[in-house]
Amino acid sequence: MSESPATVLLTGATGYLGTLTLGRLLADPQVEVLCLIRADDDAHAAQRLQETLKRLWSEPDPSQASRVRAVACDLSSAVGDLPGLGDITHILHCAASVRFDLELDEARLANKATAGVVLALARRAPRLEHLLHVSTAYVAGTHKGRFAETDLDVGQGFRNTYEQTKFEAEGFVRAGAGDLPLSVARPSIVVGEARTGWTTTFNVLYPLLRAYSRGLVTQLPADSGAIVDIVTGDYVADALAHLLLRSGEVGGTYNLVAGPGVTDVASVRDLAAEAFDLPPAVFVESTEGIPAPILSLLGYLNVHASFDDRNARSVLDEAGIHPVPVESALRTAIAYGLESKWGRRAVSRDVAPDFSEEAAA
Repeated sequence: MSESPATVLLTGATGYLGTLTLGRLLADPQVEVLCLIRADDDAHAAQRLQETLKRLWSEPDPSQASRVRAVACDLSSAVGDLPGLGDITHILHCAASVRFDLELDEARLANKATAGVVLALARRAPRLEHLLHVSTAYVAGTHKGRFAETDLDVGQGFRNTYEQTKFEAEGFVRAGAGDLPLSVARPSIVVGEARTGWTTTFNVLYPLLRAYSRGLVTQLPADSGAIVDIVTGDYVADALAHLLLRSGEVGGTYNLVAGPGVTDVASVRDLAAEAFDLPPAVFVESTEGIPAPILSLLGYLNVHASFDDRNARSVLDEAGIHPVPVESALRTAIAYGLESKWGRRAVSRDVAPDFSEEAAA
């Protein structure tokens, strides 16, 4: 719970992380939230917000719904007068495009330019106490070895325009923040929640898992010993809400990663084979025969960066906010993927089945 009343400006509320974090913020009766939502007008923005709340709760609590409102806003261009900006005490910037196939200019518009607009809004918010920018652990790009929370530019290359423009956005925000109370959070690959596997977004590893479940992938051009770092959406949302509103925790960078719970590609391959009751895919060097939509995802099966999260742990451990092991996260992610038909069957978060090991026992 926040230590004093807070009014949060939230971007990306209709995305998976934004939706989950919105739920955490509204659970605190001292918090009000203003969501900037891409829409034709405020009425359309309000409609999209209601759809988002229905994803969280099959019957939204009126007391929570009354503390959130939506404003139509396109962050790809400068924002003029924004109703309520003078009341904002905290800003959480979650909006981004997680597509890997965008042209560089388009990805820069979605990820870097929007960060600049949020910076401009932050400078115009007279009561601002904290600006939390959501980056990604994969600003590390193709770096090999330890990647600390104090690291950013270590001479790395990038697998795709998403990584490159998130790297550029983080650097841009840091350089332009000046005396703004800026912090940065860097989640690794985010999957469904730890107990239920619930998610609204099926990207990164999900298309590969789905293709494998259908027998479309029998060979993997991947390094069996590469690092797989995955975190659950509830861990990241809990962490973001805590970092944003915690008094005094301003100015840091936090790698929101699996820590000692990471695993390797071979273990993920074996876990998926068991879950789908299929033969394990064979590791190969050639990409011949791999479905085209899967090729852009294979870079995440050849990662050799290990993420240091000691700064995050120094803040989150005392709050009881911990990541679960990657293999546990994947089991529930797969179970929910099958249950929801990989997103084609909509399920509200509050009625999603519990697929955790504790429930199975």
